[in-house]
Amino acid sequence: MIKRKILIVDDEPDYSLLLKGLLQQEGYQEIDTETNPKLVESILTKNEYDLIILDVYMPQMDGIELLEIICQNYPTIPVIMVTAVDNIEIALKAIKIGAYEYITKPPDTDRLFLTIKRALEQKLLEKERDSLRTLQFESTIQRKDYSDIITNSPLMFKIFELVEIFAPTNETVLIVGETGTGKDLIARKIHERSSKFNQPFVTVNLASISPTLFESELFGHEKGAFTGAAGEKKGYFEIANGGTIFLDEIGELPKELQGKLLRTIQYNEIYRIGSPKPINLDIRIIAATNKDLLTEVNNKEFRADLYYRLNRGFITLPPLRQRGDDILLLADYFRKSGNKIYNKEVTGFTDSVIKILKNYTFPGNIRELENIILNAVAKTQNDQKITTLDIPEKVLKGRVEIPEPGELKPLEEVIDNYIEFVFNQTGRSLKKTSLILGISERTLQRRFKRGNDNLS
Repeated sequence: MIKRKILIVDDEPDYSLLLKGLLQQEGYQEIDTETNPKLVESILTKNEYDLIILDVYMPQMDGIELLEIICQNYPTIPVIMVTAVDNIEIALKAIKIGAYEYITKPPDTDRLFLTIKRALEQKLLEKERDSLRTLQFESTIQRKDYSDIITNSPLMFKIFELVEIFAPTNETVLIVGETGTGKDLIARKIHERSSKFNQPFVTVNLASISPTLFESELFGHEKGAFTGAAGEKKGYFEIANGGTIFLDEIGELPKELQGKLLRTIQYNEIYRIGSPKPINLDIRIIAATNKDLLTEVNNKEFRADLYYRLNRGFITLPPLRQRGDDILLLADYFRKSGNKIYNKEVTGFTDSVIKILKNYTFPGNIRELENIILNAVAKTQNDQKITTLDIPEKVLKGRVEIPEPGELKPLEEVIDNYIEFVFNQTGRSLKKTSLILGISERTLQRRFKRGNDNLS
C-alpha cells in the first residue's frame, strides 16, 4: 500500500469513482473525491494532501480559478489538471500558474500513473530537502562545488539538490531538457559527486554515430568480426568501465539496439561483436534527451521497459527563459569569455540590449545565448557596449513589450519601444522609419544616441 493522500476534484462522480478505483488498484489507498470545487478550500484547511487531481471545466467553479487559489495558498501540493478538451492555451495557462501537469481525458493509464509517481516523488524530495541540513546551497562552502554553473535561480538550486540525492547511488539517471539547457554539465556533476569521481567519465553523443556503427561503437568488436575489422576494438562501455557513461540523445538509439542496452543495464555485462565471452561491467549509466520519451513509448518508437529502467532517477532541467536573472548573469559571463577570446575590452550592454535579452525566449537556451554574445563581442569595438546593431535580427523582431494589466509604463518608454520596433521592422532603415513615424531623421538619431545605440 502506498501511503500518500490524494484528492480528486471533478464534477462527474462516475469519473471520480472510476479514477479512484484505478488508483486503488495501483496501491494508493487514501483517496478522497469532491464534486463541488467551491468546497475544496474548506477541505484543504482540515486535511493534508500529497496530490490533487483537478478537472478544468466544472459548472460550479472554473478549475483554473481553483488552481490559482491552491497554488497561492498551498504551493507545496502538486496539482495535475485533467480535462476532456485538449486546449493548448488552457494547458499553457495552467502550467504557468503552477500545475504540475496537464492531461486529457480519458488519460493513458501508464502516463497518468507515471505522472502521479513523479509528482509525489518531487513533493517527497522537497520535504527531504528541508530536512537535509547539509544541503545549504546558499552557503559559500557548498556553492563552491557548483561554482562552474552560472546561476542564481531557485530552479537550479533544486536541480543541485537532486544531484546530491542521486549521486551517491549507482542508479541510472535520466536527464530531460530542451536543447542547450546544460544536460551534460549536470551529468558530469552527478559523476563528480559520486564514489566513481576518480574513474572515467565517457560522453557518447548517440545522434552523431552512424546507424551502421552503433553496436561496434558502444560494445566494441573482435578482430575479423566483420569486413574491415582489422583489429579488436573497445567500445564506449568498456572504455568507461569502472566509471560513468553518459548517453546523450538517448532517444536516437535504434530500436534494435534498445534491447541490448536494456540487457546491459540488467546484467552489467556486454558482448563485443564476434565474441561469445561476456565482459563484466561496473558502470554508472546516465542518459539524456530533449525528446518526450513517454510519447516515443506510446508511438512504439522507444521500448517501455528500457524507459522505466533509465527512469530510476529523473531530472528535468528548466529552459533558460524560466531562470529569470540567469539570462543576464550568463550574458555577462559570455561577454567576459568573448573578451578573452578576441582580446578585447567590451564593457557591457546598452539598456536596449538588456531589455531584448530579458524578453527573448531563447529556443536554443544557453548555447544560443552564448553564440549571440560571442558573436556580438566579435563585432563590438574596444571600450564600447554591445548595442542592438550587434544582435541578430531574429532576436530583435517582435520585441515590443506589451505590459500586463497593472504594469503601466511611462509614455516616454512606450514611445521609445515603438520607435525601436518600427526601426527593426523596416530592416533598420533610418529613412523608412522617419517616413512611417513622421519624425525627422535627426530626431531619431538623438533618441537612439540617448539610448546608447550607435546607428552608424
